[in-house]
Amino acid sequence: MAKHLAQVEKKEPALIERVKSFRMPEIKIKALSSRRPKEKQVSALSGVMLNKTLDRSFNPYDLLLTILSLVLLCLAYFLPTNGLIRLLSFLVPFLMAGYEYLYEAFQEAFMGIVLGRELIITIACLMAFCAGAYFGAAAIVVFLKIADLALAYVEDLQSKKLSSLYALRPESAILTKDGSVSQIKASALTAGQEIEVAAGEIIPADGTVLEGTSVLDASALVGGSLSFPVAPGSAAVAGCTNINAQLKIRVERSQADSVNGMLIRAAENAWMHKSSQERLLQRVLSYLSPALVLIAFLLAVIPSLATGEWRLYFVRAAILLTVSQTYSVVQSVKLGYDCASAAAAAAGVVVKGHDVLESLSKAETMVFDKTGTVTEGEYRVKEVFPKGVTEGQLLFLAGAAELQSPHPIARAIVAASGAYASEITAEKIDETPGRGVSAIISGSCVYVGNAAMMEEHDIRAESPSIPGTVIHVAVDGRYVGHIVLEDAVRDSAFDVIEELRVEGVETSVLLTGDVHSAARRIASSLNFDLVKAELTPKEKCNSVEYLMSNRNVNTTLAFIGDGVCDDDALRLATVGITLGAFDKPQGVEAADAAILSRDLRALPKLYRLAKRAAKAAVEQTVLCGAVKLLVLIFGAAGLCPLPLAVLIQTLAVLVESWFASRLLHYDGEHRILILKKGSR
Repeated sequence: MAKHLAQVEKKEPALIERVKSFRMPEIKIKALSSRRPKEKQVSALSGVMLNKTLDRSFNPYDLLLTILSLVLLCLAYFLPTNGLIRLLSFLVPFLMAGYEYLYEAFQEAFMGIVLGRELIITIACLMAFCAGAYFGAAAIVVFLKIADLALAYVEDLQSKKLSSLYALRPESAILTKDGSVSQIKASALTAGQEIEVAAGEIIPADGTVLEGTSVLDASALVGGSLSFPVAPGSAAVAGCTNINAQLKIRVERSQADSVNGMLIRAAENAWMHKSSQERLLQRVLSYLSPALVLIAFLLAVIPSLATGEWRLYFVRAAILLTVSQTYSVVQSVKLGYDCASAAAAAAGVVVKGHDVLESLSKAETMVFDKTGTVTEGEYRVKEVFPKGVTEGQLLFLAGAAELQSPHPIARAIVAASGAYASEITAEKIDETPGRGVSAIISGSCVYVGNAAMMEEHDIRAESPSIPGTVIHVAVDGRYVGHIVLEDAVRDSAFDVIEELRVEGVETSVLLTGDVHSAARRIASSLNFDLVKAELTPKEKCNSVEYLMSNRNVNTTLAFIGDGVCDDDALRLATVGITLGAFDKPQGVEAADAAILSRDLRALPKLYRLAKRAAKAAVEQTVLCGAVKLLVLIFGAAGLCPLPLAVLIQTLAVLVESWFASRLLHYDGEHRILILKKGSR
């Protein structure tokens, strides 16, 4: 608390005499309904992931050319040709499907990349051609092209979704300065500049409305129906469409730092944050692939010199060279997480990396901040208990001190007090997070806060007679009453906690700054396993640290908050999740995952999706690894012909791509959405 607030004699405060002249209309506090109207569910942010791992993208021309190559390959196999004619008949599909591989192989050889994928595959084809296995040599590039197209097709579905986010980032903006109007690049906007946005245009950067009233449509940004009115003083969110009338807006953040800009940045960089499985897989394969290449060349040379049957061992070595190319193993795991991230975006959630999904899938402890998470975050004054002053005067004192505070409790008190309309202003305001506010009002020291704040200043506070969040008020050391507020519990909160418990969350924890009685009541009604009350933001972080240090081995902890006063806890937890992040850039920045809507039901869907993605990554690794191991063993032993070897490996990639595409359209429920015609 501020040290400059001097202790005064406990006498009748002069401020109380002054505020007695302040009259307010009678405040009628309505009983809160047991059920709040449900908010509109914000559905999809229409796209989130951008991946450019493939060297080529999917296009219909490549598909038609590959199909034609496959048809010609089959025809060449059945044609009754011999010698040079038969070689030429297989060279046609080989060159049609593999001309890009040959060009890239030449580049790799010129640059000295001896273990490049295209160079190794080209060497395998040449060895097969030399050994007379024309069909197998051509099949290598044809089936490799099919596998690459399958992976590219699924990645193309994701990258196209990101275009909707770019469409919500205008290239230009109308700048107003000293009565003049000019057009500048929207990316050059800085805080403090004033812009005009006409009806029908997209807001280029986050800001505050200065002039005009209108309605903003955020449907394109969040992928669902969402619109809200704005007037002078209202927040204008980048990416929203101005519907009714022209607005004048003061820019608060540059376009890159706006909510939409951060979403695009998170989407572009998500692939860089790999899961531990991807990192381990890449590390293992970085040693395994060269070893297989070495074994293949030894198999081609040593037995050939020993037996003279070089054609036989060249074909077997070609099989080992195709097995050594483990690109599809890494890509299939990556693709699974990419598709899961895109599915999360379709549910209105932004995930910042593969490691976030992997960590969330292991979360057995989930910690919830109360305000704005399991409750609506919209406090209302429930009852006022004055002592020596009237109800209106008590509310006015609290509202005047809390006027500049952004906390939801402060906003509720200010709204009920009418202090914003008074000429009496507070000075030397000092807000202590988790405690309250102190201020000098007309020369008197005013404390507005919880019981811990009153105790800190040796002020004896009365115990509340009804449950709720209690704010005590004291003037010059004299206790003048308390205000009881209530924040309605979300209708879906109980079901969400139980869903998470069924899915594998063993411990659910509630953290709050409320008094113990109110916290226990909410925790009991929602069936939390543990509750800690009367916490400051720092104490909440300490609680998160303690829970993380005592969690089970190989498990993680997720913290869920609204991103207003819990940034430190969001960063501290293994996985920080922000709820209602549509207009909270600080929450998006601090969290690992951001749920754009205020619908808590998105959380268990995200949790199920993360578990499914992690499970799919393991299954795809096992499938692809097992297939390659079997092909390696039987191919080296001569029990698997070259065409069959490459066909089996291609089928494995097709299966993995199909599983990944199913994740792309997973809605978080216990089912897979059927992909409708024309959908992506």
